[in-house]
Amino acid sequence: MPVIMDITPVKDIDWESPGNRLYHVPFTYDGEWARVRVPVSVICGHRPGKTLVAIGGTHGDEYEGPIGCKKLVAELEPERLSGRVIVIPVLNVPAFQADQRESPLDGGNMNRAFPGDANGTITSRIAHFVTHEVLSRADIVVDIHAAGTSMEIMRAASFHQIDDPELFRAHVETAFAFGMPFALVYTGGMGTGLLSEEAEKMGKITIGGEFGYGASADLEGVRWAYEGLKNVMKLHGLMPGELERLLPERFKRQVLAANTDIDRYITAPISGIAEPLAPIGAFVNKGDPVVCIHDFDDITNPGVIIQADRDGYVACRKFRARTRQGDVVMVIAEEIPNPLAEGEGLQ
Repeated sequence: MPVIMDITPVKDIDWESPGNRLYHVPFTYDGEWARVRVPVSVICGHRPGKTLVAIGGTHGDEYEGPIGCKKLVAELEPERLSGRVIVIPVLNVPAFQADQRESPLDGGNMNRAFPGDANGTITSRIAHFVTHEVLSRADIVVDIHAAGTSMEIMRAASFHQIDDPELFRAHVETAFAFGMPFALVYTGGMGTGLLSEEAEKMGKITIGGEFGYGASADLEGVRWAYEGLKNVMKLHGLMPGELERLLPERFKRQVLAANTDIDRYITAPISGIAEPLAPIGAFVNKGDPVVCIHDFDDITNPGVIIQADRDGYVACRKFRARTRQGDVVMVIAEEIPNPLAEGEGLQ
């Protein structure tokens, strides 16, 4: 069991000594000195090794990461660990407590706040702490997400496009260790201030992922978060043992796919109600009908059919049916060459 510290200033965190310690790092947010307490677990092994950072709850309505991280912390034993694991089960605590994507205290989206500002709003100050005290100590960073309530996204461990072949290979191998059906390479042009981009700038192996959707706690998503993190630890030598097979039997293999061209995201030509014609993760061919936009102002209108613009897998679909003209209703990801040898790192 971890040693629990109630409130610990950053300067008093022990990042090095063997043991399992849970800190609550305080961030003051109002004139009456009220504080948000961010939980930070530091588990240092009895032998040297790499440092893994695992983070959940970057957005407050995503729950697979917090549950998986919480279960991992309870299980880790310093005596069996080589290296160090730093776990933040819930990063954006105010958003998590409010069950919403952004913080109710300052409206801040934690995943647009990096590298943060020591003198900024509370969201920015938490991001600054993570950048300078947590990410800086990491070799591998895992930021666990889910698709929230606006989109459903294929279950995938993901990372940005990487030009260096060896680093790209390390990312693919680490992503596949989660045992999810897809490893997804995605565009870095979706906004600034991302936690993952900040870690990438530091040269860390950085994996994100979509482990569920709909503000629920997906059964497989929680398992991929919890058991997948243990597989990553085994892959990088932090704990002993063989990687566990986590790919469900209904999937024949893991697929490496990419959707790096944001200009090819499929948008709605009219407003209406979006009906998906292909399920998430399905393979579609160019020209296949993938979405129908229904106009209920004219009940006799059969709707506007949108076709796939290429062969690939349905990576993302609009979850809320009500659609405005210009909304992204579907994203198709193309399979790309896998740098791993046949069977290596695959499940």
